[in-house]
Amino acid sequence: MRAGLLLAFIGIVAAQTILLQDEEGRPVREARLRLVPADGRPMILTSDSLGGVQAPPGTYRIEVQAEGYLPYRATLTLPGPAAIQLERPTYTLEDKVITGSYAPLQELRSLYPVRILTAERIQAQGALYLPQLLATELNTRLAQDPNLGTFATLQGLGGEHVKVLIDGVPVIGRVSGSVDLNQLPLAEVERVEIVEGPMSVLYGTDAMGGVINLITRRSRCQWETRGRFQYEGVGVYDAGFSVAGGPRSHRLLLAGGRYYFDGWDPNPTRLRAQLWRPREQYNALLSYQWRPSDRFRLRIQVPFSDETFFNLKEPTITPYRVYALDEYYYTRRLLPAVEATYEAGPRWRWDQQAALLTYRRIRKVVYKDLVTLSETLVPLPGQQDSTQEILLWARGGVTYKGAKFSLQSGHELQHTVITGGRIQSGRAEMGDYALWGTAEWQFSSSWAVRPGFRIAYNTRYRAPFLPALHVRWSPSPAFSWRIGYSRGFRAPSLREQFLYLVFTNHNIQGNPNLRPEESHHLHTNFTWSLLRKEALVRWRFSAFWNDVRDVIQLVIVDPATLFTTYYNLQHVQTLGLLPRIEVRYQRFYAMSGATFTWYKGQAWGWELAAQTSYEWKGFTAAAFFKLQGRTPLFLAQEDGSIAWRWIGGYPWLDLSISRALWEKRLYLTAGVRNVIGVTSVQAALGGGVHTGDGLSAPVGMGRYPFLRAELHFQKGEL
Repeated sequence: MRAGLLLAFIGIVAAQTILLQDEEGRPVREARLRLVPADGRPMILTSDSLGGVQAPPGTYRIEVQAEGYLPYRATLTLPGPAAIQLERPTYTLEDKVITGSYAPLQELRSLYPVRILTAERIQAQGALYLPQLLATELNTRLAQDPNLGTFATLQGLGGEHVKVLIDGVPVIGRVSGSVDLNQLPLAEVERVEIVEGPMSVLYGTDAMGGVINLITRRSRCQWETRGRFQYEGVGVYDAGFSVAGGPRSHRLLLAGGRYYFDGWDPNPTRLRAQLWRPREQYNALLSYQWRPSDRFRLRIQVPFSDETFFNLKEPTITPYRVYALDEYYYTRRLLPAVEATYEAGPRWRWDQQAALLTYRRIRKVVYKDLVTLSETLVPLPGQQDSTQEILLWARGGVTYKGAKFSLQSGHELQHTVITGGRIQSGRAEMGDYALWGTAEWQFSSSWAVRPGFRIAYNTRYRAPFLPALHVRWSPSPAFSWRIGYSRGFRAPSLREQFLYLVFTNHNIQGNPNLRPEESHHLHTNFTWSLLRKEALVRWRFSAFWNDVRDVIQLVIVDPATLFTTYYNLQHVQTLGLLPRIEVRYQRFYAMSGATFTWYKGQAWGWELAAQTSYEWKGFTAAAFFKLQGRTPLFLAQEDGSIAWRWIGGYPWLDLSISRALWEKRLYLTAGVRNVIGVTSVQAALGGGVHTGDGLSAPVGMGRYPFLRAELHFQKGEL
């Protein structure tokens, strides 16, 4: 007994410090070391604030991984020289992921399939709104509706299965089940994270297809101000500003902007009833952060948007007057939210978010005299309407992060109220109250397993128990394999249950007897990387499978009266394969990949994409290309059956060149969007509800240039 204690004491005393430094001799903190002795179990160690790690004497095979540095491998004998210098690559590494993670971590270490669209990517593409950014992304297709907006599909599942978040807070106000991405500006967005596959365990309903999380910019300077202006050749004018600053403990940000689109039509002589309707949008953001210590942070954000959509009609000319019946749609969102974080030590953290979200959409139909320009409301049933949605929402939890075991458990509470003339009885509400939990075991230096669950009580439906299981195997920094299973759930929306749209030639009513949609999802991902100081080559291969039951569809029940309602009709299955390769070499970047998606019914969809950028003498040239193949889709027929239809494929190419001037205070970007000039594609949509006998579908506004100027001043660093 005494001899054993003595030997242990001698081992501790004899332990030597391994010192990790960068190329300038500064300590590298929180690096992960894997020490493999010749005859023993591997040890996993983490460097301290001085870059040091204590290790007993012996000969080891050592592997070091630190974020922002190249992996290091060598054989090390202790005692002996134990200073290790880590090198940074000459190219830019990926940003960290926060969506669905215990703490920010690099994308390769996430157990979920995540894509990151960085601020540099947003700037190079000149993207004002989310659709411009997603237009050339793999495994994502945009559905364009000149009247209703732009919606995204992920993994072959529609926009009603995609949850959109801003800093983790849900975006409300879905039109036809989807969020209009044209109403989500990117001016204050630092990056966009896309998690593919069901995230219902963490984010609840509407997340069966995936999650799109917009992460807003956080100032890292004592004071900074930004101003921007962008013009696009189809009549788009966008301008905005932001001011941020204050001491580290009290930070304030104020931002605002105006977007105006003059409308566009393939026929240049058509000035009123244009295919792409004019719209005007004002956006504002007020944010305050209080950080009295390194452990506690409180942030209050108040985003606001006000959009006017102009649906102008062709003039009617009579001997006595010239007039038109115009429609105006006003959409207002007020999304105040509060976020608090408290770290109770190096391992424990508490997070809480809460929000009172308001969405209002007003439809106004007017008789407009085109001579005097006076307007009079049309006093007919169904022509004037106002719908308001209010969501009271809270989400929070406790996180324990250990060296080999981590745990996170929390709650999500939401209560939705919708009111308006197009809702049965004028009002409907629904509550969803959930508890969720995940745990992560790091069984060895290579294996990590994360099970999860969600249990919920829904005031209108029986919410199922939602399990999930994700596994990652990383035997070396160059190779990673991930596999996961998730169960998804989508409760019928209040509009699907209680819609009442009955006037003139419309008779659409909700169905309160709908069943929730449920899904099963499998995914796997292989990643192999060749890491060198000058270059990175990374090859990925991903596959996914979705099985969604009781999909809700709109069906014409009685053609004579046009009575239309929602039913659970379809069983949807999608299977996808995604090969992808990317290369980074100093200031050069290139990516190429493809998606092949099989839809139940023996129909295939496919797409190819490529992106590249190169920096030379202060200039950055970039190209973003996507060849979208023919995409199948299913439509409900008038007799309630399901028929497969399709939308044709098309190529899309954006080009840009950027230059930073005046010590990087002024950033200029010029480019051409939709270089190939696509406006519409062939489509077979006939026979579906609300599709008519469509032979084409709009996808773009032809080729046009854009020019962006951004001015940035800053002082000091925090």
